[in-house]
Amino acid sequence: MLGPRYKYDAKPIIKLNALQISMKKQIESKIRQGRYKLEKVDCIVCGKDDFEQLSEKDRYGLAVSVVICRECGLIQTNPRLSQESYNELYNEEFRELIFGEDRTTRDLFLDQYFHGQKIYKELRTSLPKELKDLFILEIGCGAGGILACFRDLGCSVFGMDLGREAIDFGRKKYNLNLQVGTLADCKLDRNPDVIIMSHILEHLLNPRQELEQARSILDEKGFIYIEVPGIRNLGFVQYDLNFLHLLQIVHTYHFSLNSLKNLLGKTGFKFIKGNEIVRSIFRITQDRLSYQNDYKQALACLRRTEWLRKYLPITPFKIRYTLENAGCWLLHKTGLYNLVRSIYRKMIKRTEPKK
Repeated sequence: MLGPRYKYDAKPIIKLNALQISMKKQIESKIRQGRYKLEKVDCIVCGKDDFEQLSEKDRYGLAVSVVICRECGLIQTNPRLSQESYNELYNEEFRELIFGEDRTTRDLFLDQYFHGQKIYKELRTSLPKELKDLFILEIGCGAGGILACFRDLGCSVFGMDLGREAIDFGRKKYNLNLQVGTLADCKLDRNPDVIIMSHILEHLLNPRQELEQARSILDEKGFIYIEVPGIRNLGFVQYDLNFLHLLQIVHTYHFSLNSLKNLLGKTGFKFIKGNEIVRSIFRITQDRLSYQNDYKQALACLRRTEWLRKYLPITPFKIRYTLENAGCWLLHKTGLYNLVRSIYRKMIKRTEPKK
């Protein structure tokens, strides 16, 4: 265990609104009733079952067992919900629990579009100057905002996701080539030059199987772009030096760049470039690379983060949060909120993707 605050006490470490509290209680009830079933699994990288407990709960105060593999260092939820249980959770509680509101698909689409611009910046040095001949496939595309960005750059695009509502939105609103389903359902006319998996891999129960399928359809000279939350990226700005902020019931795996390289190496990909955020690019290799144990380094990083939290009670994250709340109060009090909102909407309209 990383410390006493990681013991299960049913208490959230973030502020939950009424909707999130309701969803948390609903999930807890389904687990107690056996409707949501738990299962133990071996490590997907090394195949061993030698785990050390890191945490007994997630940021919402749900009972989530997070462990680290002593053999290879991959951090994972184990035991975790079964696939059938996860499918129901994603359909019935996921959006409300994560966002605290039933966010509109359009808002999520625009967030994805702007994120697509960041992904292009990561990829552009690896891509040819002429993008019109590139075929981009995104797995877990949501409403297709990332793909809309690449289409506006001149690429051919195709995406798949299990969420029918999001897929229908992208199709009807922006005329995107999207399909409901998984990679196993995919039938393509050509092999993609780039496969994008942005914040998808950490949600999968069997990411190794998904990567094997991706490798089988990727062009031999193509790239796969993978982005996941990084355990060495628990800095001041986003996670407030708090590993618990990263933990949530829908995350089955937690990666460092090293543990991600271990997983990709086992599925026939070689590392091209990446960072600890984690944003990374891989290519196909004919070799199945052996893994390097990340256990000591990962554990040392998490313990160092806990030590920093102890001696830095006031972090930039907390200062920023306080200032943002004060700024919102001031905007409402002076009547400037509506003006700021109208300016923001005009900016969004100007940068909205092509239809």
